[in-house]
Amino acid sequence: MEITESAAKRVQVVIVGGGFAGVAAIRTLRFSGVSCDITLVTKGERFEYFPALYKLVTGALAIEVSVPYTKMKGWGGVKVEKGIFTGVDRDQRRIRLEDGRELPYDYLVLALGSETNYFGIKGLAELSLSFKSVKEASRLKKHFCDVMSTAAGLPKNEAVVKLHTIIVGGGPSGVELAGDLTHYLRSLAKTMGVDPSLVTIDLIESAPRILAALPEAASRSAEKRLRTLGVNIYPNRAVAGQDIFSVSTGSMNFQSSTVIWTAGTKISDAFTAIPGASLSDKRRVTVNEFLALPDDSRVFIAGDGASTPKSGLAQTADYDGKYLGRTLARLIVGKRPSPYKPPRVSFVIPVGNYWALFVIGKRVFTGFLPWLLRSAADFRYFTSIVPLSYVFDVYRQGRKYRQSQTYCPLE
Repeated sequence: MEITESAAKRVQVVIVGGGFAGVAAIRTLRFSGVSCDITLVTKGERFEYFPALYKLVTGALAIEVSVPYTKMKGWGGVKVEKGIFTGVDRDQRRIRLEDGRELPYDYLVLALGSETNYFGIKGLAELSLSFKSVKEASRLKKHFCDVMSTAAGLPKNEAVVKLHTIIVGGGPSGVELAGDLTHYLRSLAKTMGVDPSLVTIDLIESAPRILAALPEAASRSAEKRLRTLGVNIYPNRAVAGQDIFSVSTGSMNFQSSTVIWTAGTKISDAFTAIPGASLSDKRRVTVNEFLALPDDSRVFIAGDGASTPKSGLAQTADYDGKYLGRTLARLIVGKRPSPYKPPRVSFVIPVGNYWALFVIGKRVFTGFLPWLLRSAADFRYFTSIVPLSYVFDVYRQGRKYRQSQTYCPLE
């Protein structure tokens, strides 16, 4: 691992990607007190809290699930460049942006995240909806408002199809959304003069059970909870295609104008712009024991894109960012960093109001206390990145919005 020769030199650190890994790397490096210049390159102006984006679909405000980078605590002196990463010259130590700009670096952290994978299934990319960003979640929320407004004047047989929502993917995101949608859509229906009993929500999963990556006990508990809420669950159903009014799983055809895809992700295509980088069997970028490229100790991969045992999770991305913040701080002052050790992960998955699953190892806990734990974890994270006064102000605005019961029009 290369060590810089001069602790007095102001090193240029460039971090591409303003998600969990990028934010954690910046905060950790800033709080280390090491002298360096930090530049964040990001597509947008706000950090988006992905674990809570489903709440934006079901009644939250955008400000409750995203934070402007300008509001971050302890970010004085961090330069934020809005742009899209298109490549890197590793010999000259410069990255390229889509608008033609080039930025020099001494150390580069690529935390580019992941994007939706439709697996080449016909019609899905064009016709399905998603909520992997504030923009997508807001679009889905507006879609439901439009659905309800048009369903109010339809005959019952047409309204049933219009009010039929299909969620494809029984992982944590699909389960969380299904649990929240049941209450939200029926409340929205009442508000807009639509019979709430016509609302139907189906959850389709290609595996034999939902939450297939977790213990079977977690799957059983989540399935029981969802069925209690009125969600229909269809395991062992692989989607074969979609047209404008239906979804086909081969053996079944579901009539619906609302299909939400949560079933697949892949690392950002931007990772292919790294010359000489190799991908593992799981299609993630191969890294060494310091999360650096094996042949370049100045370029690091964090979060979803890194070929590590627990990659693909928000908690892993946050962990990676903190690790790299500490690693860069040591390198800049001429010290050797410690090798990366994968985190121990746990899962807290809300399923409807005031109920959640907490999974750690093979142990599964359910009910109100896990839900409270998730709420506390979300609160703790936000208060770690923004002032407490900002969190309370956002909470007051969100509470006022929901108490008004005016789900549409949007803010």
